[in-house]
Amino acid sequence: MRTDKQKIGDLGEDMAAEYLQQKGYQVIERNFQHNQYELDVICLDKKELVIVEVKSIRSKRYGSAEGRLSRKKQSSIFKCSYAYLDRRKRFAGLDVRFDVVCVDLTQYPARISHYKEAFWESW
Repeated sequence: MRTDKQKIGDLGEDMAAEYLQQKGYQVIERNFQHNQYELDVICLDKKELVIVEVKSIRSKRYGSAEGRLSRKKQSSIFKCSYAYLDRRKRFAGLDVRFDVVCVDLTQYPARISHYKEAFWESW
């Protein structure tokens, strides 16, 4: 049984994937897992591989979604990205970009904010 937090996360990821597709991105995979790490949405933007972290909130009690991406989380995304590229050789030659999509469910309709190149790793 999924927890409320997981259901909110799933809803946010669905909304983020739909938003990205409407912006012309090709969503190629979702919820890629490696060990305890996960990549929310992986897509192509022209000839660039985009790893997207989705942050969803349903309450502003703990602040905005934008402020919820710790260095530890970024590090786990990088580790998982290396594993992804190791398994998906066809993307190995592409430039990689790390974006964040925030889904604010505290209002209706939900507000979606997209931050391109929100963080980076020197490959």
